[in-house]
Amino acid sequence: MVKNPILVFLFLICIGFARTSQADELYQKHFEYKTLSPLQKQIFDEFIEEELPKGSALVLDEKAGARNKMRLACALFYRNQAGDVQKAVRIIQWIFTLQNVDEKSKNYAVWRGDSKPTENYDQNMREFIGTDLITVYHKYREKLPNNVKKELETCLIRTAKGALMRDVNPDYNNISIMSSFMMEYIGTAFAIPELKEAGIAKAKAIYTNFQQYHTLCEYNTPTYYGVDFVGLALWRELSFSNEMKEMSKVLEKELWLDVAAFYNANLQNMCGPYLRSYGIDMKKYNAIVGTWIAAAVDNPRIANLPDKHGVHDECNFIVPIVELGISMPVQALAQFNKFDSPRFITRTTSNYYEGDRLKRVTAYIQKDWMMGGLWGNRKVSHILKTGTMHWKCANGDIGWLFVPGEGKTNVKVDEKRMEIYLADTLATTFQIFVYAKNVTSENFKDHLWQLPNMNLGIKSELSKVNAAVLSKELIDSEGVGTKDYPFVINVEYTVPPHWNIKNPLVTITPNY
Repeated sequence: MVKNPILVFLFLICIGFARTSQADELYQKHFEYKTLSPLQKQIFDEFIEEELPKGSALVLDEKAGARNKMRLACALFYRNQAGDVQKAVRIIQWIFTLQNVDEKSKNYAVWRGDSKPTENYDQNMREFIGTDLITVYHKYREKLPNNVKKELETCLIRTAKGALMRDVNPDYNNISIMSSFMMEYIGTAFAIPELKEAGIAKAKAIYTNFQQYHTLCEYNTPTYYGVDFVGLALWRELSFSNEMKEMSKVLEKELWLDVAAFYNANLQNMCGPYLRSYGIDMKKYNAIVGTWIAAAVDNPRIANLPDKHGVHDECNFIVPIVELGISMPVQALAQFNKFDSPRFITRTTSNYYEGDRLKRVTAYIQKDWMMGGLWGNRKVSHILKTGTMHWKCANGDIGWLFVPGEGKTNVKVDEKRMEIYLADTLATTFQIFVYAKNVTSENFKDHLWQLPNMNLGIKSELSKVNAAVLSKELIDSEGVGTKDYPFVINVEYTVPPHWNIKNPLVTITPNY
């Protein structure tokens, strides 16, 4: 039977229109403290309790962390209960004392990474603390004593001038997004055209690069994507520039859709590879994008927040999330709530790390397992995960493996396998880290790794040196981000001289 081609054409148009409409329809939510849901309020209140336990006095000394205390000030202004504003003002005044104001210094107008009396200045604190100070100035300046408000204005101008001096690369996304906002806001608010124009120009550079490749340079980063969303929300909510507001709408929407594509709601994790990640299982370390997702889905059963906030605690990001609100496609929110369908994903990202300027990402996502690979990276970093795999084990636990960012390997995946290739011809060994509860070295045979709920077929001509429990030192240094030591196994292979880089070192075939 021949189908009517006109009806077929109209049907396809309707499908395309439905998909476009769903992607364009936004879930938008603004919050007040009194309207926070029980889960959102729990996350928010737990952060305040950690920084300022009930019944205790506010202590601002050499042990206090500047960034967390600055965010505590924002939280206290936002909550606005008895005594909160007074404490927040004290913190702001203390923050002023931590800023380097030596105009000859390359670290001009930047805060120390902590409050210890050392020269431990961290350039990135300028953006983290500076944007929080802008939020205070924009929303709460009428609550400040006049002398504090005046000093804050001076501090903000100094901070923006410091950002202009540094001129961070637009590719350094999480910092550059905040930096562009900071310069545009302060330049406009205080009539300093040089700052305003520099901020808008940097925002345009970020936007232009994204439009070319449809990815950010710091790609697939569960922690730093969370910072990116804060920066873009600042563009959306507080920028004076209509141009930046419009760019934020595009960037927020497209970035949320990409995060959702890589997110597996059944595993409550983003699929790798990760160009920056402090852990491998978002259920056991605090990835900032996980806090965004938890606030959006607002369901304790599927909110991937680690117990006691896990490793690399960043729960303070609940504060800017509720301050600035959420704007994400309904389609993305649906994918964060429930796994929709298996998918194979490819991306090219213009990452600036050593190696190929254009890095290639491949990922395959099934409901109960997923894997990803990165090709073209040569940077050595403990927060880089070149190849990754996750699968569901008993009682909701997540088993995983990853190829660490040693700069030695290229990894690619398809719907059936992961292939690891040699990238550094001088390398003599490479490693694969594997976790599943109660596994030992006995689970790892030459051609089969028998793991809970997952058998991995192994094809390789290489000699496997050993499969041994990963040392606590390596767990810390490699950014594994789990407390499940000693069940992390380090599988190490020896690479023979003159290896043909066209041949895979190891091929891993998962059988869930």
